[in-house]
This record gives sequence, C-alpha cells and structure tokens, in this order.
Amino acid sequence: MVQNSTINWDDLRLFLALGRSGSARSAAEALSLSHTTVARRVDQLETRLGTRLFDRSVNGYRLTGAGEAMIESALRAEEAILAAERKLHGQDAQLSGEVRLTTSDLIANHLLMDELVAFNRQYPQIDLTILTSYDVLDLARREADIAIRFMGLDRMPPEDLVGRRLVTASSCYYASAAYLAEHNPAKKDSGARWIGWDEDARYPGWVRSSPFPDVPAYGKFNNALLQVEAARHGMGLAILPCFLGDTADGLQRIPGCKPRSNYDIWLLSHPDLRDAARLRTFRQFIVDAFERKHDLLTGRAGRSN
Repeated sequence: MVQNSTINWDDLRLFLALGRSGSARSAAEALSLSHTTVARRVDQLETRLGTRLFDRSVNGYRLTGAGEAMIESALRAEEAILAAERKLHGQDAQLSGEVRLTTSDLIANHLLMDELVAFNRQYPQIDLTILTSYDVLDLARREADIAIRFMGLDRMPPEDLVGRRLVTASSCYYASAAYLAEHNPAKKDSGARWIGWDEDARYPGWVRSSPFPDVPAYGKFNNALLQVEAARHGMGLAILPCFLGDTADGLQRIPGCKPRSNYDIWLLSHPDLRDAARLRTFRQFIVDAFERKHDLLTGRAGRSN
C-alpha cells in the first residue's frame, strides 16, 4: 500500500546516484552520506512508492523494470532543476561567492598558481575552489563552474558549452646537461633513451616524429611531473610542455631542437552561467593571465642551456 508517493529533490538525487553507479558506497560518496544511510533511504523510498526500484545482490544495485521506467522522468526532472539553478547563479551580479575551477594539477600548480594568488588578493570575497583532475567534470551538473583543459589540435569542445581557445601551446625536447654530455642523441650508437609515457612500443609515433627517431623509449612515466624528475636525474630524454621544461631546474632544451605546436588549451563554461559577475570576472582574468604567459606557453621565452 502506498503511504505517501511524493518524491522530493533529495529522493531524486539519491535514486539517480544509485542508478548511475549501482553501488551504495559510490552513491554515498557522491552525496556525502554514509553507506547505511543510502541503503535505508532507498528502502524508505521504495516503501513510499509501493514498488521495488532496485534488485539487490552481492554485486550491488540493479534497476528493476519500475526503476528503468522511473529513471527517464528522474533525469528530465534533474535537468530542469539544474537548469533553474544555473540561471539563478548566472544572474548573480555580486563579486562574491564561490567559483569552482577544474583543471589539471600541471596547469594549477606549475602555470597558474601565481595568477590564482593574485586573483584571490584582488577579489577576497570570491571563494576560489580548485578541483585538480584530468577527467572532464560535468559542467551542466555544476560539478564545476569553469574548466581549463588540454585538447588536441583542431578539436572542438562539446556544443553545449561556451568555449574559448586560450592558446595553441608548444612542447620541446629536454634533458640534463650531464646526460647530454654522456649521450649525444645526434650521434649514432649514443646509448641515449627516451623516457617513455604509457605505451609498450620502443618507437611510438611521438618518437618517430621527433628529431631523434632512432632513439628508443624505455619505461612508463605517464605524468609530466614524473618525466621532469626522471630527466633531471639523468634517466633520458623527455618531451615536455615548454612552460614546464623551460622552467624546470636542471633541464635544458636538447641542442638543435625547436618547439612545436601540439595541443590547445581551452577555457570552458556553461552558457547559463555566462552572466554571473564573479564567473565573468574570473574568466576574463584567466584570459589575461594566459596572454601574459603566451611566450612561455609557445616556447618563445625558452632557454637553450
């Protein structure tokens, strides 16, 4: 017997989180609840509705037929609520409140930290939150307000986002002076090695297109900061973003190598939030910051030794 079939926003959030993940533990983490609270509340929701929404097993939660029927309506309701929230936030004219930026730790720590500190001093009432991630957080669901992302050359952002290409940035080839003194990659049988990223091949595409296509790659260091440290300590040659390689102590560009453009950096946000004063101000600040760092990003401010 249905006692009260009313569904509120908290019920929908719980139902969708559990439906998306199939795990009470994952849903609990997403909603900042305990595992037992999620289990109890979904039981209560099913009791109120008078129908079973999930089958339980050792593998987690799986939508029943009734759950599958409900999720379409729940998704539409979620989008309507989130759209209303975005529009309300987008009309905010105050230079105060939260701004949530998602970007990679590489950009946050090694390119923009001085700029973020300056922004904080200039606008102390804006509460800046930095979410470092290489994943694309869902701007429509307001997991973040603004994203700064590496993207391949000529790739376009999703059509539902407002995007601006900040710069077409460059990479170059680096090593320590001591390593180059012992292993000149321009000479045959130099014994030089590339520091590998995450592929198994000794001669992946980026090696074949480098100035030293006959130098093999060894190891897997799939993070630019790992590459920097490995190169600094004499493990081998590394290909790095110019803004990182040209500022890293103990590294120099390999003689004769020139920067080459190989990725874009984009500023992304949701169109419903374009008019919020704090977000508009922060976006313009980031645009200006990238302009100030243009030569560093394109390799024009680099060093050769």
